[in-house]
Formats: sequence, structure tokens, C-alpha cells
Amino acid sequence: MEQEQKYENDFLYKPAVGTALAVTAGLSFFFLCMILPLVGPAGSRVEHAGQNKVVFLLVLVVTFLLSALSVFSKMGRRKIDHSPLPGFSIGLSAVCILTLIILLFDGFAI
Repeated sequence: MEQEQKYENDFLYKPAVGTALAVTAGLSFFFLCMILPLVGPAGSRVEHAGQNKVVFLLVLVVTFLLSALSVFSKMGRRKIDHSPLPGFSIGLSAVCILTLIILLFDGFAI
């Protein structure tokens, strides 16, 4: 009961919110991996390659935003109850940034 009172005013710092954001970010990353062929060698040589890249970029941005929100939520919760470091969410954010860099340099289209 005491734990619930700590999170009463801060919705974003509730444990269930951070966990839900992390799971959603993981599912979004799974979907991102499924649509990776859109920007790969086959998808980059079609007439609608620009549209493929835009869709992939939008899903990448959504994935990054979800993982960044998860990191923000879990780090805020960590200040309240000294939870463990959110390694999965931090790693997923880093992978999203790396994927963006590769995408901008057309590294998937090789």
C-alpha cells in the first residue's frame, strides 16, 4: 500500500506504465525487424523505394519514442524506489539510433 502512495501523483513513474512502455517498444522493434526488407536490397531497387524508406523511418521513430519514454519512466521510478537500471530499454534506444544512422547512409540497401 505504501508503494502505491509513492506513485499516486506521478502516472508516468508507476511500475506498470514503464513495463508496458518497454513491452510495447519491444513489440514495435519486432515489427521494425519484420519490415526491414523494405529498405534492403530488394526494396531499394523498386520505383516506390522512397515510400518504403519513409514507412520504415516512421516505424523507427515510433519505436525510438516508445523506448525513450520507457527509459524516462523507469529512470524516474528508479529515483523513487531505487529500481534496477533499465538495461533493455537503454539498449533498445541505442539500437534504434544505430539503425537510424545506418538507414541515413543507405547501409541496408547494399
